[in-house]
Amino acid sequence: MSPAKWLALAVVVAVVAAAVVIGLRDNRGLPDDAAFAYDGTVVTESDVDHWVEVMGALYGIEEPADEDERDAFRRDAAKAMAVSMILDDAAEDAGIVISDKRARDTLARMIEGQLGDDPHRAFTDLLASFGVTEDEVLDEVKRQQAVAGLFQERTADAVDDVTVADARAYFEEDPDRFATPERRQLRNIVVGSRTEAVGLLSRLRRGDDFAALARATSLDDATRRRGGVLGTVRPDELDTSYATVAFRTRPGTAFGPVKTRYGWNVGQVVDVVPGRTAVFSEIQQSVIEALRSERALEAWRGWLTDQIREADVEYDAAYLPDDPDEPPATNTGLR
Repeated sequence: MSPAKWLALAVVVAVVAAAVVIGLRDNRGLPDDAAFAYDGTVVTESDVDHWVEVMGALYGIEEPADEDERDAFRRDAAKAMAVSMILDDAAEDAGIVISDKRARDTLARMIEGQLGDDPHRAFTDLLASFGVTEDEVLDEVKRQQAVAGLFQERTADAVDDVTVADARAYFEEDPDRFATPERRQLRNIVVGSRTEAVGLLSRLRRGDDFAALARATSLDDATRRRGGVLGTVRPDELDTSYATVAFRTRPGTAFGPVKTRYGWNVGQVVDVVPGRTAVFSEIQQSVIEALRSERALEAWRGWLTDQIREADVEYDAAYLPDDPDEPPATNTGLR
């Protein structure tokens, strides 16, 4: 997994991504270089571009190559940036302040042990490659922590009312969602070409040691140091094409080559952990927490929708979102 991709998993606050919506205002009087204006503040196209660079450094976000997808991406970027500004004001109004020390401590914990022997230096180099400063990253960490605090404040009442009876009814609506899926312990090697992958697969089938080959050849820094150990994972934690092959391969067997966005993969199934049906009495607390989370998100979406529809946001036509008054899909690719 690349450093940028790891940071995407480490930092992102899912409740924000799940709730991003935006209000529509008439498009009049904006400067030529404006993407949008919020509460009298003009945000230029270059401001949005740089904000996307910060998101790329933190969350591994990449602008699509396809022109149509790129246009939608820019609109989503403007929308997400506007929502970020609205949430900043809401957190300030609520008196939620995150100290520099807290943000720095959080960032240090995130990168510790993930980016080599000198993680801070590696992280600084990574930021430089994106044209982003550490202060900008710290500002984003502070923003996410403030929004998390705002989320807790605005959803406290919704989660306090959940009873065991509520949880049982919620469980019985769809018990399968609480079942434990099959998991598999996997090893993996990433190389740059299909030819390399085929060669590795042949060597593994002749009896070569997987860990040794991974340490010698894999392009994945994180798993290479561990001899290719990917961990024990569910199908939904993997690239779809990779999961399809990995979860139909016999234990102890190598498989591949499989192409993903990170390269050509050769894997090995080390062990299989069977799935099991859920029993309410055994997972009662987990069901309660799941219901609390769902009700919290519903409350958050309702509150945030009202905040944004009341906000003074005006878009340039090129940045006007396709769905300005509707909550987007949970995974928008931005935040």
